[in-house]
Amino acid sequence: MTTPEVDKRKGKLRIKRRLSVRFGTDAKMCGGTVVDISEGGMRIESPESFPKNSVITVFVQFPRHSVRLRARVIWSGGGGSSSVGMGLALTQPEPSLKRAYAEWVAEVKQAVAETHAAEAAQAAAPATAALPATAAPLAELPAPTPAPRAPEPQGPVRRRLESRQGQSYEALLERQSEGWRLTIVQLPRQLGIGTPDLESTCPDYASAEKALREFVRAH
Repeated sequence: MTTPEVDKRKGKLRIKRRLSVRFGTDAKMCGGTVVDISEGGMRIESPESFPKNSVITVFVQFPRHSVRLRARVIWSGGGGSSSVGMGLALTQPEPSLKRAYAEWVAEVKQAVAETHAAEAAQAAAPATAALPATAAPLAELPAPTPAPRAPEPQGPVRRRLESRQGQSYEALLERQSEGWRLTIVQLPRQLGIGTPDLESTCPDYASAEKALREFVRAH
């Protein structure tokens, strides 16, 4: 997972992580991926681009919602064999971007901190020592006391998540008589696609959460 960085040229926090984006004019709209973003601008990779100094409309899909912006193309070109890059600068301050950006940066920092904490805990865990020859048989050792289970939510739970590949998903967990039903859809939804990316029924809430995490890791 990518950690936040500070752009030394402008002193603004920039995040190098992928977000879905649509951009263009009333006559032409294109799709692409934001690979570098700050409160003042962004870098986009896409099979299509607009000339330098073009003023375009940009829809950035953050994990929680989409933000509409107006931006000017400050450079265009380069990229790989199937995509080109564009640098965009916002034409005016945009409060909705500032709020969405701040929420997203907080989520990224929290995810990074949780990952580092899990890695540190795993590295610090002592290896299981071999029992000496005179040790009591395992059957005679007292069984460990199981940890109390956290109470399950009473109502439906909605989650917005982003996979390591930069895909955004919305998950709905609903309590049913036979367990918990998990439904996952990718954001933004594609026109003509009405079926969820995953539908599954789990025996309890913990199993549904586990299935959700495994789905996000696999995508």
